[in-house]
Parts: sequence; structure tokens; C-alpha cells
Amino acid sequence: MNIPLLPIFVAAVSTFIAILLIRPFAISIDLVDRPNIRKKHTGSVPLIGGLAIFIGVFFSIMVLTFDLNQYDYFLLSSCIIVIVGVLDDHRNISVTLRLIFQILVAIIIVTVGDSSIHSIGNIFGSGDILLHKWTYFISVLAVVAGMNAINMSDGIHGLAGGTSLITFLAILYLSFGTIFDAQILIVFLFCSALPVFLIYNLCLGMSEHKRIFMGDSGSMVIGLLIVWLLINLSQGEDRAFSPVTALWLFALPLIEISAVTLRRLASGVSPFKPDRNHAHHLLIRLGFEEKSTLLILILFSLLTAIIVFLGEQYS
Repeated sequence: MNIPLLPIFVAAVSTFIAILLIRPFAISIDLVDRPNIRKKHTGSVPLIGGLAIFIGVFFSIMVLTFDLNQYDYFLLSSCIIVIVGVLDDHRNISVTLRLIFQILVAIIIVTVGDSSIHSIGNIFGSGDILLHKWTYFISVLAVVAGMNAINMSDGIHGLAGGTSLITFLAILYLSFGTIFDAQILIVFLFCSALPVFLIYNLCLGMSEHKRIFMGDSGSMVIGLLIVWLLINLSQGEDRAFSPVTALWLFALPLIEISAVTLRRLASGVSPFKPDRNHAHHLLIRLGFEEKSTLLILILFSLLTAIIVFLGEQYS
């Protein structure tokens, strides 16, 4: 497998430059996150991480030697989601409007891109469960849920970026030697851009005044990419891994969105109403510091990845 190193290098450098250029502009137009009852960070933090990552990846794609025309629908969908996310970060658009655009993007992915879930695998040991007429509905629901799942897990420094990076690396490992096309190259580009964001998000070797957040634009586009990959790589005869493996690769966000949605519905409130009852909030209330909470959840993601590797190896 010949991995083109230039686009990967360009993605990292472009993300770094984008952060430096966008940061002062974001502050000037008030594209920042301020502390409140739910958010305990210090000072106003620019919400530019997702935008910088997208710019870095998109600019890198421009120097690719791979033909990405077959994935134009995904790039268009990603662009729509990033724009909606930036608008939401800046003006806090309504949940309904955001959901409409998410459904639109999901329909594009499922219909134009034919990225649909036909089987959810041999979950109960009695053979593959086929969706048949439910394929398109479940596929659209999965894409929308994926975007919101990463968004819900983005609650403490480094969590959404760190766990997503683990998922991307696990996907690369499982796909290595089986297939290599443009969609896998896109994963390489995100794996190159995400660490640059994490350096600024976790303030590694720098002042906390330089911290940036991923924002809705970042969490939603990463969620979209992960679900798109998991669907494409776990379906069909030439799949890289099984549908059940795909569920394990998305275990933490899947558990998070399921638990939060059921709890909110049981309480008679909207599933989209924010609160402080996410996994990271619960661990912090149990007495863990934020860094310890991050470590616990990162280790949980690593554990699920190990389970995936062992499951694939021993069937």
C-alpha cells in the first residue's frame, strides 16, 4: 500500500495555519463559547476547531492525485454540515432547523452515495439480521444519530477529538491490506488534522489563553464521516469488517446518545435539550477530575477497539 505522504503533511500544516488565521477573526465576530451553568471553562474560547480541520482536509484534497469525483456527494454534505455548525455556534440556530439540514445531508449520503445499511450483522448469533424495506429509514436515522452522538460527547477538553481519533485509527487498522481508495485516504487526512486541533484544545505546551473548541461544525462533520465510513466498510461482500464490529467501533458515542435520549424522554423533555447528565458529567460528580475523566473515557474507547481487534481475529 503506497500512502501518499504529501497530502497528509499538507492536512496537518493547513489545519495549523487555519487555526492561526481564523482565531483572531472568530474573536472579532464573537464566534466564541462563554462559560455558563453547563460550561465551566475559563474565558471566551473560539469555536473554530472543526472549521480549521475541515479547511485543512479540504485544502489537502486539492493536492491529491486520487480521483475523488465519486465522493463529491460526501464533500458536499460535509460542507453543508460545517456551514450549519458554524451558524449554530455563532447564532445558536433552532434545533428544528439544524435537524432539517442533518436529515437533508443524511438523505444525500444514503440515496446519492448509496451508503445504506442492509444488514446489522449477526448480533444474536442466529444469522445476519437484514433490514429489507427498513434499509433507507434506518440508514438516514443512523447518519443523523451519528452526527448528534459525537456532538453530545463533546463536553470536556479532548474527549470528542481523542475518542474520534481512536475510532479513525481503528478503522485504518481494520481496513489495512483489504482496501485502499479515496475514502480511506480521507481518514488519513483527518488523522493528520485532529492531533493539531488536540494540541490547541488541550493546550499542550502552550498557554490556556490559546485554547480552541471543536464546535458543532467539528463534532457534526466528524460524526458524519465516522458513520459514513462504518456503513460503507461494513456492508456488502467486499466489506472490511462486520456490521457488529462497526457498532463496537462507535460504542462510546452510541451508548452516550442512547442513554441520554432515553433518560430525557423518560423525564418528559426534548432529547435535544442540553443538560449535565452525560457520562463525563457523571464521572466528574463522582469525584474524578476532568483530566482523570478524559483518561477513563479514552481508555474505554481503547478497550472497545481492542475488543474489536480480538473479535475480528477470532470471529
